[in-house]
Amino acid sequence: MATNFFTLNGKTAVITGAARGLGLTFATALASANCNLAVLDILHEPSPSLLALRDHHGIKVEYYRTDITSRSEVTAAIEKIEAEFGRIDININAAGVVSDESFLKTTDENIERTFAVNFTGSFLVAQACANSMAARYKSIHGSEPASQPTTGTIIFIASIATYIASSAQQISCYTASKAAVKGLVKPMAMELAPYGIRVNSLSPGYMMTDMMRGLQKKQPQLVDQFEKETLFGRIGMPAELKGAILYLCCDSASGWYTGQDLLVDGGASTWKHPAILASD
Repeated sequence: MATNFFTLNGKTAVITGAARGLGLTFATALASANCNLAVLDILHEPSPSLLALRDHHGIKVEYYRTDITSRSEVTAAIEKIEAEFGRIDININAAGVVSDESFLKTTDENIERTFAVNFTGSFLVAQACANSMAARYKSIHGSEPASQPTTGTIIFIASIATYIASSAQQISCYTASKAAVKGLVKPMAMELAPYGIRVNSLSPGYMMTDMMRGLQKKQPQLVDQFEKETLFGRIGMPAELKGAILYLCCDSASGWYTGQDLLVDGGASTWKHPAILASD
């Protein structure tokens, strides 16, 4: 259970991509801090583990099947969340896609889909949530600029790929989309600070998600390479990101932290690893 220092009691988080994967891990972490959850995802049904958080923690959990690349669908979902939850305090943009495709052969379809989900979808949801947060601030404080960052927090999920290129995959399109997401953080933090809103990003390293388990079966040598690239010789577990996401969400822990990217990668970006140098 989260300590009182990391409590989110009574707050509401809008999380994209939480039907499964890292988004579900983030939802679980926030639920442990008594945060209500409004989840946006494209899947018809979320993982049963998501809905089970409702009874396990005594919180409100609702699932909204939404195409986050559609402004009209995002607007409708956020309006419904405002009506059903009363307010939005946290937004975590975890929905994402990746395709292993060489730069020289990257297709228009890959470019359009990757940027539509990873960048445009994150932008649209963050924009809608930020407008909701700013409107709530103005209804209470008028035009007076905030002196405390207590209105809300927006978090983008970036990637270790924006720090160091891996020879194990060809994901230039994905990396560019995540760099674009990370590029939103500083200007948004500056623009939204007067409304008491913090904006940051979290960059995970190689994590043992369902996608990674699939790669482990299809391309075991790829996962072996990832393991060699970390300082601990293993893939990170999703639960090892829970502390980081709670830190970013809780004003009591990170109230003076905004406009930044938090890298959690098991040290993979720290060194020039010898794995690719070995030829025998």
